[in-house]
Amino acid sequence: MKGFAAQALLLSILLVLCAGSAQAEIFRWTDTDGKVHYSDNPPPEAKVQQRKLRDNKVESTKESYETRQAAQVAPVSLFVATDCKEICDQARKLLSTRKVPFSERMVKTKEDVEALARLTGKKEPRAPTLLVGSKPLEGFEADSWNGALDVAGYPKAP
Repeated sequence: MKGFAAQALLLSILLVLCAGSAQAEIFRWTDTDGKVHYSDNPPPEAKVQQRKLRDNKVESTKESYETRQAAQVAPVSLFVATDCKEICDQARKLLSTRKVPFSERMVKTKEDVEALARLTGKKEPRAPTLLVGSKPLEGFEADSWNGALDVAGYPKAP
């Protein structure tokens, strides 16, 4: 049993020594030639930029949690045409003000018009058309667009 106790003690000592090195400091420096170095030993110069490994942080995304959740459930698409300048700009502004991520699709060809007609259920759809999830809203009306975005869970404009 004495041999086992000695091995257990030795193993415990090794684990303690290894655990101490897990929180070692990492040094970063640039030499006179412009080469960047990383090491657990400090650089020969006095200026040192230190980083501890456990201090790394993940950058947050620019969309809020609520916006990301709503975008997963009800993604937004804006269908525009070349002849809807001012009103399409108003539509974009509404979405941008509410910080709603959206894809924009230009309706140019006959096939584009037919695809939009299938989405809206109308023979001659008009631009702009907003698609929130599977719900199409034809023509720009701020109140109805805001209502559809509210129902989908997108945060209101700040």
